[in-house]
Amino acid sequence: MLAVLALRDAKRRFLLMGLMGVLGLMAIPFLPQSYLERMGTIETHQADTSASTRVAVWWDTIEYVKQNPMGGGFEAYLGNELRYKTRQAVQTGDTVTIEYVEVVDKARAYHSAYFEVLGEQGWLGLALWLAIQIIGLVQLELIRWRLRKSSDPVDGANASLANALQIGHVVYLVGSLFVGIAYQPFIFMLVGIEIGLVLAVKRRAAPPEPARHAVRKSPMQPIGLARQA
Repeated sequence: MLAVLALRDAKRRFLLMGLMGVLGLMAIPFLPQSYLERMGTIETHQADTSASTRVAVWWDTIEYVKQNPMGGGFEAYLGNELRYKTRQAVQTGDTVTIEYVEVVDKARAYHSAYFEVLGEQGWLGLALWLAIQIIGLVQLELIRWRLRKSSDPVDGANASLANALQIGHVVYLVGSLFVGIAYQPFIFMLVGIEIGLVLAVKRRAAPPEPARHAVRKSPMQPIGLARQA
């Protein structure tokens, strides 16, 4: 995702895509053998216990929210109990046998920011959380399009900052699909910077206010002097 977003503003996209492909192929020999062996045995999520657990807890969260639309509060996952089957290939000589093993797991974390918010805060909480993310991305995209052709160095810096914030935000949303980091301070700090940038751009684009001239008031005269006058 980071590579795709980096390509959208690149002038020589096909050259960069080719370089990325070459670098990816060059990195394969440097990967640990244990990593390659594990990746070679995984064909579906059922072949990996970690992935199977995540899928099981996601389905369990959906069923839970159907009965509790407002969620179960923070750390509601501590009350779940999962039963799922993993598929393992057992080789005996030249014969490969597929075995299904039932696994029971309790208090399994959500392992997804989206299901984390859904299970703990319900549909309303998920809608609010998604609204924060979407509104931030839309505002940043509007800044990028508004300032992309400006020759002002300040506008160029604001456009570059909007692009960087948007890339970081999208990478977070993609990464949080498989990691429970909905309440990490990082994303809320990012949103705070986005709000500050949006306000700064709006103030800069607003028409200047007319100058206000101060009116000098004459000092009040004493009552006695005013009567004599």
